[in-house]
Amino acid sequence: MRALWICNHIPAMIAQAAKMKQSNKEGWVDGALETLVRHSREDNIRLGVAFPVPYEESAQGKVEGVEYFGFVENMAHPEDYDPALVAALGRICEEFHPDVIHVFGTEYPHTLAMMRVQEWKKRAVVHLQGVMQSCAEEYLAKLPDEVTTDATLRDVLKNDNLLRQKEKYEQRADNEEQALILADNACGRTDFDRAFFAEVHPDASYYSLNETLRPCFYEGSWDPDACTAHSIFVSQGNIPLKGVHVMIEALALLKDKYPDVSLKVAGENIVNAGPVAALKRSSYGEYLKALIKSHALDDRVRFMGQLDAGQMKELYLSSEVFVMPSFIENSPNSLGEAMLLGMPCIATQVGGIPSMASEEEVCFVSPGDAQALAQAIDGLFSDRDRALKLAAAARKRAALTYDREANYKMLKWMYESIIKDNA
Repeated sequence: MRALWICNHIPAMIAQAAKMKQSNKEGWVDGALETLVRHSREDNIRLGVAFPVPYEESAQGKVEGVEYFGFVENMAHPEDYDPALVAALGRICEEFHPDVIHVFGTEYPHTLAMMRVQEWKKRAVVHLQGVMQSCAEEYLAKLPDEVTTDATLRDVLKNDNLLRQKEKYEQRADNEEQALILADNACGRTDFDRAFFAEVHPDASYYSLNETLRPCFYEGSWDPDACTAHSIFVSQGNIPLKGVHVMIEALALLKDKYPDVSLKVAGENIVNAGPVAALKRSSYGEYLKALIKSHALDDRVRFMGQLDAGQMKELYLSSEVFVMPSFIENSPNSLGEAMLLGMPCIATQVGGIPSMASEEEVCFVSPGDAQALAQAIDGLFSDRDRALKLAAAARKRAALTYDREANYKMLKWMYESIIKDNA
């Protein structure tokens, strides 16, 4: 079997060996790749990986038996479709000659381009990640009108205030829909993405495929006696739909009862202080900074910047509660990582999250409700027995969902089914 992956980024294994810039995003792709590579020899699988690069030089080679190919794509503007990608991906297919093609990133131009490579698209399966239509609809996340229409110097220079960002998401949603209309096969893991795909392309095949997380999250577990008391961890907060502004409002409601309460947010630091940082700050970053100041939370909120898997794991384990305050998600792997480590988790009951956990495993709240979120956090802070019960149940559920060997078998079966259909 010859399987070609078309990814959104350079997988860590290849980036390290080829000395390319490594990304910390979508680490679950690295987890799945590691498992597939481990089984490839015994199951006679020849694997190729294609990924976007800014330049064509030094973008082809072989690492641990995996052939890799670079194709030029403007990832800074994924809303812009480039017709040249059709020829680029077609050339990679002709060179590698895959039996099955696994395409990640439905909203990126490369997915739509791959679906337009007529002689190869029937061998492709599109991997549903986020649902961009819903992301575009929820992007502004109930922010005040004066915030959504505001524009900092950075926003003006980049033509990138919140309303413009929403428009870009709408364009990505349109690209995603066009790709899925052309797709013969898709795989996903929630009732939410299954229903979405069925609406867009009811005659196509849908495969259920759970994801495999980054290897380090399968080791160790959360210890309530080893974490910092009354500490909260949020895995991302650089765009409004992730709901960090709601988390900050909830933190303000908690600070009187818990004087030591604290919040750490992973990902891009969009509230950086200092004169140079201020020039680069977006209107959403300005809003968060003002919100923190107005509630006197400056010493309680820390934006941690980009983190690798090990650093993320340390933050999970050192925090008392993991919170996902998003307005929309499909199956966020950060929630899965927290569950697999056995943390008490709070999440909004949106999108595909209810397919990931029940109320006995994760504490659910409504999106945008700061008071309900504060009450949920207070409930876990004040009732350790309940927190431990949730954490244990979440870990048990995640051990099944993210079982590496079971998920590999599902992946292999899907590939074999698609190959059989095209025989």
